[in-house]
Amino acid sequence: MKNKKLIIAIVVILVVLVGGVSIFMVTSKKSESVVVEQTPTEEKIAAINPEEIGLTLTASSDNRKVILEVSKTDGISGLDYELSYISKGDIPRGVIGHIDVKQIDKAVRQEITLGTCSDVCHYDEDVSNIKLILKVTKTDGTSSQAEKSLEL
Repeated sequence: MKNKKLIIAIVVILVVLVGGVSIFMVTSKKSESVVVEQTPTEEKIAAINPEEIGLTLTASSDNRKVILEVSKTDGISGLDYELSYISKGDIPRGVIGHIDVKQIDKAVRQEITLGTCSDVCHYDEDVSNIKLILKVTKTDGTSSQAEKSLEL
């Protein structure tokens, strides 16, 4: 009986030791990590002259909005815009948006507020250095880009 208890105790101790050693080996084993460098893929977009699409950028009479207009929409399916500017206190601000061109050969117009609106509009003051980057997506899937600036 003593031998059976001794054998059982030895087996239990061995199982605990083997389990402890294997857990230690697994947790302390440094995993080989493969470092994969991802290079961002930059889409090369052809630059076009703003006049090619009839792009105009004008300020509203109160200088609180900018009016973006594209008059030559033939072959254009969509426009993505990024308008950046500097407001009072040299704070950089910006607006992004998308315009679907639904009717070919009809001008599209977008009023862009220089500030924020949610129930009530809070307009930015002392706005300067207004720059527009307009990505033009054609009906054939190609893209081009036009840039325009405006000073108030």
